[in-house]
Amino acid sequence: MKSIKLWAGILGIVIAGYILLISGYAAAWNVLTMSGHINGFIGIVIAGLLMAGSIVRIGMRKAEDDSGSIISLVLFAIAAAIAFAITPVYRYMQPWAMICLAMGILSVLMIMWKNTRAEK
Repeated sequence: MKSIKLWAGILGIVIAGYILLISGYAAAWNVLTMSGHINGFIGIVIAGLLMAGSIVRIGMRKAEDDSGSIISLVLFAIAAAIAFAITPVYRYMQPWAMICLAMGILSVLMIMWKNTRAEK
């Protein structure tokens, strides 16, 4: 389970870095052209939440309780909610929302798996 959390956290950091790169470019373009779009800034927030959740997942993977998984679940859920809310306006953020949702589901599965192993 610790290795799953480690690899999922590394994958989340890599994906968050990619989103941050794209969103940083979009935010800079929006500011320079004064277009009034907020997609770059929303993407930066989503990437920050995804990266924070992934870092918590890696940092708390050896914890005895479920606090790391719960914290990362909350961060991924907030990121997914923001991404799903902005998806009708900016369609390209839908895969990001799905990634955040998948990371949140993985956190729930880790909590459930740890609780079932503790009961045995």
